[in-house]
Amino acid sequence: MDLNETEISNKTVFEGRLIDLNIETVSLPNGKTAIREVVKHPDASGAIAINEDKKMLLVKQWREPIKQVTLEIPAGLIDPTDASPLEAMKRELNEEGGYKADYWEKITEFYSSPGFCDEKMYLFYCDTLTKLEDKRPLDEDEFLTQEWYSLDELKQLLAQGKIVDSKTVMAITVWENMLLTGQQNND
Repeated sequence: MDLNETEISNKTVFEGRLIDLNIETVSLPNGKTAIREVVKHPDASGAIAINEDKKMLLVKQWREPIKQVTLEIPAGLIDPTDASPLEAMKRELNEEGGYKADYWEKITEFYSSPGFCDEKMYLFYCDTLTKLEDKRPLDEDEFLTQEWYSLDELKQLLAQGKIVDSKTVMAITVWENMLLTGQQNND
């Protein structure tokens, strides 16, 4: 069975600073039509940042849509001034973590919530971190703290439901897989 839907019409009903909302009419595989509400969102980059103690950097910050503080990997939108997703991630690691990394590797890219949003997330691994003396300032509406966690601590936080951010769940899973398959030294 062909699962593709065909767009018949597309209307932007909201244009915001961060997102746009489009209402799309689509033709379904059975010939009927349906309405799709699609959030248009800029792409973003996130980092699995690992220090010399084999701990991952997470940031704590308030997330208004879910009304709680979250634990998340350093991440941020790819700005028009960024030359690439990697350059955006280097900027965000500087801003949110106060670090630069000598080693970077693109791990994967994925869609954060493809049922209604087109945001693509680029996930990078980095290590050989250096604390910056003169880090970039956070965005004026951004407030966060940084903490380091071992893989065992992260798995415990996941089991307790204390990590609810999908990109962070993905990052922890990827890091654990890298350790299990020997893609990262786990001494």
